[in-house]
Amino acid sequence: MAEFRDGPVVIRSARTGRPSTRDRVYKPGELVRCDTRIPAHLAQQLYDSAHETGRPIRVVIADLLAKALDDVDEVPMA
Repeated sequence: MAEFRDGPVVIRSARTGRPSTRDRVYKPGELVRCDTRIPAHLAQQLYDSAHETGRPIRVVIADLLAKALDDVDEVPMA
């Protein structure tokens, strides 16, 4: 489980379909772009949820990931 802290957040380089470059450092509340390809049936569920709740897709995805990762200290999305 990730712990919320006030110091910098280091995101380690990982395979993303491009050559790994370097670790990136962000502030805890800073937003990070994460592109991914997922099956259409999953995307449909995400977009349906966003539409039905009137929330941006990025917020729906961030909430889902926070719950899946048991992140109780999630930072609200701007």
